[in-house]
Amino acid sequence: MSLAWQEIARFGKKLVLSGLTSSRFGNISLLQEDRIFITCTGSMLDELDEGMVVVVDLSSPCNLDKIASSETCVHRAVYQRTENMAIIHTHSPYAVALSLLEQRAIEPMDSEGLLFLGTMPIVEGSIGTNDLAMAVSIALQNHKACIARGHGVFAAGNSLSDAYTAACMAEHSAQVRYLVKTYPGEKFISSPSLQ
Repeated sequence: MSLAWQEIARFGKKLVLSGLTSSRFGNISLLQEDRIFITCTGSMLDELDEGMVVVVDLSSPCNLDKIASSETCVHRAVYQRTENMAIIHTHSPYAVALSLLEQRAIEPMDSEGLLFLGTMPIVEGSIGTNDLAMAVSIALQNHKACIARGHGVFAAGNSLSDAYTAACMAEHSAQVRYLVKTYPGEKFISSPSLQ
C-alpha cells in the first residue's frame, strides 16, 4: 500500500482535534489513479493505522467494499462524476443542525464563507445509498461542500488539504449562520462588502 494511508491518518487526527467530527463518525478518501484509499467502516479517525484504510476500485464495487466505509458508494460516485481527488465526510454539529432547519441550501453569512466556499446544497438520501451517492456527486460538481440532511458534510478538493479546508469552512459558516439566526430580537446590518 502506498503512503496514502498516512496522509489520511494525518487528516483524521486534524478532524477530531478541530471538533469537526468525533468518535467513529465520518470518513476520508483519496483517489490515486483508478484506486480509492478509504477508511474502514467504524474506524476512529484520530487513531487510524495502515490496517484501517483499504483500497477499493474506482470503476465498480469490489470485495473490500464490505469492510470499507459505509459511504464508499458516495465517494466512488463523486470521483466518477467530478475532478476531485480527495473527500472528507464529517458529522459537524452546526452543519447537521442547519441541514434540519434550512430547506435547500445553506448560504454563508460570513465574509470568508461567501468568498471561498459559497452555497452549500442540502442533499437528501439515506446513509450509504445510491440516492445519496447521486445527490452528493451532483452537488460536488459545482460546490466545494454539501450537507446530507441530518447526516453531515461532504467536502471535496484536489487534495486532502483542500477538502479539509472546505470542511472547516462549511462548519464555521454553518455555526455563524446558526448563531445569527437564533440570536433573539436583534437586527443585524450587513456589511456592504457582503451584499
